[in-house]
Amino acid sequence: MWGGEKKKLDLGKYSLVVFESKGKKFEVIVDPRKALEVKQGKAEPEEAIITYDVFTDAQKGERATTEDLINIIIKGKLHILREKGEEVPKGYVEEVKKKLEDYDEDKLREEASKYIMLMGTLKLPKYLRDELLEKKEKQIIAYLQKYAINPATKAPYPPEVLKDAISKLISGEGAGRVVIDPLREVNEQLPQIIESLKSILPIKLEVIIAKLHVPAKYVGQAYSRIEKYGTVKESSWKDDGSLEAIVEVPGGQFVNFSKELNDLTKGNYKVEILERKVVG
Repeated sequence: MWGGEKKKLDLGKYSLVVFESKGKKFEVIVDPRKALEVKQGKAEPEEAIITYDVFTDAQKGERATTEDLINIIIKGKLHILREKGEEVPKGYVEEVKKKLEDYDEDKLREEASKYIMLMGTLKLPKYLRDELLEKKEKQIIAYLQKYAINPATKAPYPPEVLKDAISKLISGEGAGRVVIDPLREVNEQLPQIIESLKSILPIKLEVIIAKLHVPAKYVGQAYSRIEKYGTVKESSWKDDGSLEAIVEVPGGQFVNFSKELNDLTKGNYKVEILERKVVG
């Protein structure tokens, strides 16, 4: 089907995983969502691969040679050993080559396509890339809402201010443009994003350690509010049934936390900030 077909291929809902080696490019046709799961360690390569074949240009139907396939499989096996932190045994490559002599063409293409799925780069279609970027941006803003404050006022920023600052950063304003990688976890990208964000918005990330005293009649409801916003580090119950606790609350949520406790107890509670710890 692919060997003699030179008509440009419309991938439609499918995508490519691309692997480059020694100046040559190899491609495998995949289901993009399943391929994303493979990259996240949630699925196996065979669940994502649409056709067990390796191309030098999938859209033109140009296929990799037998020699290419053998080299890809060898690289794949070496890649897995290194990922596991294992040393390459002496004579390993020659041993693999000998075993591959028993493989027919279809088997070589199947094995090579799996290794390309693992080693290659997933080319995301625009709709999926946009979807993932939107999700990452929401996660970044949620993190900033939780921990970020204005250093001058000690108050959190409104969500719309954070969204606007992130938009400016992505578009290239400030000290430098930040490119959010849709395939990397947000926590891996946050340090760079936060550092760049400081060129647009005065910002500080912190957690607050506070001491609380809540009267007995409000303790039941107050405890659920405390767990909603923060972490109880220490607690003790007084003879009158009141609660004293040391709590850790993200800086960006402390104002709302205090307001909810104030509303609940009608102002009949005590809070003392013991420490502000910088995070990030």
